[in-house]
Amino acid sequence: MSGVCCVACPACTDDYLQLTDREFQVCETVCSSDTPIGFSAVKRAVGFHQEVLSRILKRLVVYGALERVRGKYRRRVGQ
Repeated sequence: MSGVCCVACPACTDDYLQLTDREFQVCETVCSSDTPIGFSAVKRAVGFHQEVLSRILKRLVVYGALERVRGKYRRRVGQ
């Protein structure tokens, strides 16, 4: 764990969520988008293998940093 937090996500604080470097890249990519972003767009932006990216997105949803809406991902609303 790198101990970094996604600065694009206002709900993330040092005592709330610690992210690995890869999780940070994905969280920052999704959180900085104005609209929900699809899997393929995230994959193009970060360049991770689809299986790796899929696991990271699932973890970020479980962590509560992101949410899935109509097959796309966005920063969790209402935090």
